[in-house]
Amino acid sequence: MRKMLRVLLLPGVLLLLLLTACNTETTYFNYTFKGEGETWSGLYKQEASQKLVNIGNKVSSENHKRYNFALRYNGDQSDLGTIKEMKYTFKAKHSGGSQTIEGPVEVAMLKMSAGGSGSVEKEDSVIKVTVEWDGQTEEFELKNEK
Repeated sequence: MRKMLRVLLLPGVLLLLLLTACNTETTYFNYTFKGEGETWSGLYKQEASQKLVNIGNKVSSENHKRYNFALRYNGDQSDLGTIKEMKYTFKAKHSGGSQTIEGPVEVAMLKMSAGGSGSVEKEDSVIKVTVEWDGQTEEFELKNEK
């Protein structure tokens, strides 16, 4: 009887040990950063997660992120077509991008997105945006809307 009980309990105990040794915890970093200057405004939306995996005494992490950046002209959108040359950049602690456009500028050209693994922006991050167009420059910051 004891031998049969051991045979039945041993796989269950091993499975329970394995499940408790492989603890996982996921943290989400879904933030929307907004800001504007006199002529331009920007929006940076991040959807990210960090999964901590604890196997025995070893902890590892898996990060996944996706962001969308959009720049918007604060004036009449039809005025974008008169811009002959522009460059815009955004720079955060763990991401950034830039684009150079030779006119006419279209609304669809004022968007960027990317995804992958790596570090994610935190809640208190500040994203710096610079827009240069036809000899003019404007800088402003995007901050998390809480």
